[in-house]
Amino acid sequence: MTAAGTKERNLFVIIKQTVVDIYNHLSYSMLISVLWSFVFIPFAGTIFNALLTALETQDHPLNLLFFLGIIGVPYAAFILGPVLTALYYQMNQVINKEAEFKGLWVGFRKHYWQAAGVYAIYTGVLLFCLFDLVICFFVLEQFTLKILGFFLFYLFLFLLVASLYLPGFIVFQRNTLKKVIKKTLILFMDNTLVTIGAFLTLLLVGVAFAFLAPLLLFFYGSFLQVLLIRLFHGVMAKYPDPVAPALGE
Repeated sequence: MTAAGTKERNLFVIIKQTVVDIYNHLSYSMLISVLWSFVFIPFAGTIFNALLTALETQDHPLNLLFFLGIIGVPYAAFILGPVLTALYYQMNQVINKEAEFKGLWVGFRKHYWQAAGVYAIYTGVLLFCLFDLVICFFVLEQFTLKILGFFLFYLFLFLLVASLYLPGFIVFQRNTLKKVIKKTLILFMDNTLVTIGAFLTLLLVGVAFAFLAPLLLFFYGSFLQVLLIRLFHGVMAKYPDPVAPALGE
């Protein structure tokens, strides 16, 4: 294992490279962030409000499951997943100084159906875990279900953090839907600390930017995409099978 390869997986180096990339491509970074905000923030807000409403009104939990299944999963599959993948694809082109405006459409069209399938399954499992958490902690009182709730909580966090690698396996490799999810989970388990560090970085930056709406709107989406790209390439550098040309070459 080379020193250069270890450096590529250093979280501080990844964050530094991310900031430099955004600074060097401010216009594209702002565009990517605005598009990300338009598709992700309504989704996150809708899910959050649905959970709050379910907890406040104590409606039958199946109503929440129905809402998540009818609204959340289709939106993630047909809009959120493909758009995020296209933004990821385009931001990689920007970093490599190969970007054209039509690249957004190219990335969207090229990876649409695979992204739709991957995010449908992945989001469906995440939202089902979230629904079960509500049942275990806020609806039913049995102690054994509380224990199950803690297990589901860790499973939810595991899947959420591992999802940082989903777009990389869609964009940079030719994988079946099953292999995208399988490789995502394996890569996280083999690189747990740096992945959790990257996730916490994104969480802290997101919370900080939330207090300054212009930063959230114009820079967080691009920060997210570039960090995920740098993280994916950095982590995959330690494996013998390269995924794509090195960034900047």
